[in-house]
Amino acid sequence: MLDMAPVLIPRVFDGGRPNVDALGKLYVVAAIIYTLVISAELYLLYYHRSAFSIRIRSIKVVFAAVFMLHIYLILVLLVYPLNGRFFCQAEFWIMSIFLPSGMAFFQACNARVLTAYESQRRLQRDFLEGARKKRFSFTPRGLYDAWIGLGAAAKVYWGTVIGLILSFVPAIILFFGSRRFHANYGFFGEVTGPIQCRRGGEWIPSILVQLFWTSVVGPWILWKIRKVNDVHYWAWQTRLAIIAGLPGTPLWMAFTYGNVSPMLAINKFFVPAGWFIPSLVVCQQVLIVIPLRDAWKSRSRRSSVSSTTTTDSLTSVAYEAKSPTSSQKSPHIVLNKELKPKASMQALEFSIEHRIEPLISWAAAREFTAENTIFLREVRNFRRKWVPLTTVTTAQRRQMFTEASLIFFTLINPFTAETPINIEYKIFKVLQRQFATVEFDPYPTRASTPDSTTGRENVVCPWEDTLDRPTSVTSDVSALSTASTKSIVPSEFTETIFDAAFESIKYLVFTNSWPRFVEAELAGQASP
Repeated sequence: MLDMAPVLIPRVFDGGRPNVDALGKLYVVAAIIYTLVISAELYLLYYHRSAFSIRIRSIKVVFAAVFMLHIYLILVLLVYPLNGRFFCQAEFWIMSIFLPSGMAFFQACNARVLTAYESQRRLQRDFLEGARKKRFSFTPRGLYDAWIGLGAAAKVYWGTVIGLILSFVPAIILFFGSRRFHANYGFFGEVTGPIQCRRGGEWIPSILVQLFWTSVVGPWILWKIRKVNDVHYWAWQTRLAIIAGLPGTPLWMAFTYGNVSPMLAINKFFVPAGWFIPSLVVCQQVLIVIPLRDAWKSRSRRSSVSSTTTTDSLTSVAYEAKSPTSSQKSPHIVLNKELKPKASMQALEFSIEHRIEPLISWAAAREFTAENTIFLREVRNFRRKWVPLTTVTTAQRRQMFTEASLIFFTLINPFTAETPINIEYKIFKVLQRQFATVEFDPYPTRASTPDSTTGRENVVCPWEDTLDRPTSVTSDVSALSTASTKSIVPSEFTETIFDAAFESIKYLVFTNSWPRFVEAELAGQASP
């Protein structure tokens, strides 16, 4: 008998032997190449982790989201090459754990923009507001108030933990109870093959969790940040990523449970779980590429600003661009004219002394760095209040120290300030030693007297209107209280306590916020 030529059986995803055809190799190569790309991008992100655009996004949360989404993405790419070696049971747990967790961490990254936006609004209203805390009781009303008081990112974090717990319990019941995943035991469902196993109703709970994160939490964040238009493109990153993540779940459901012939034909070469891949790639890339691009641009801007030696300020350009025949001059035109022959740093210093509120408003709404400009304003006010005094009484010195302590704990100390400024460690350690004897109490006192700090000489509280008190406050100071005051206020404490931090933050604003603010003024977009 003549030997017959071998029959070429087309490779498809049918639960049989592994597919090592050209398409299967393409999936493997794509998984390897994209893993190398993601690894290189994450290395660059970690290398530039000190950049503000990366720090504000929380690199730990970004890494967690990217890793979770990438594990799912790679495993889905390997479903077709592995074919029957990729068991339905494994895909069930991947769909129940990695994808919901990845989407939850991803939405937590997106929620941080809302948290930063709300924090900046509080700073702009009253920089003490973020440092104030309330006591909550373990009652339904107290727990509700505590939940309302959480930031958007904290709510998403807690929702992630609760959601995973609530989804993990039914996943265990469905896996061990359904005969689809194991023929030897179970109390519901039918014994099926590897393809039909992926089309059962047991997958619905995991899909509902994903649908919640993509179609409920995502649009909620989009609605809350609808007015955000920051210079870091954080809001646009969030919008793009959330919109890209919306089609994944509906497409998965359509190709999993649909019986249309074209869909069934596509499923033989492209598994339904693969419809999440495009959205996952977009989600990963916007979390990495946009902050890296902003970090590179900020570094280039700092280098160009630092190397500038010209005498004309950036704001003087705005004055020259105005019509010389204009008879009415706005305040900023006068400011530009006065600063025309001076350097850019002098322009910033003039703005700090006479016109810092527009810079604060712009930094809060567009750059999310209002804490730096607010610190400059508060130190300026502190100097104006205490430097002119030629002699300082014991009570005034104690009051000056209390006000300085409040600025330190609400704007500088990273353990007590909601949004601390970014100063050098050696400067912070000097300040920390100065205020080591002071206790910060963020909770309101239960006393009903106007001056509730009586009897608490070494305690400062953001609920007190300490900074608004005049320097003429007097009190009867006995010998005992004088000795107590001397022991609390360090001997080296003076009104110049914040000079080093002030110069550091001023230079930081000069190399970051100030050029952007001037560019916005030139473009007529300085008003938030």
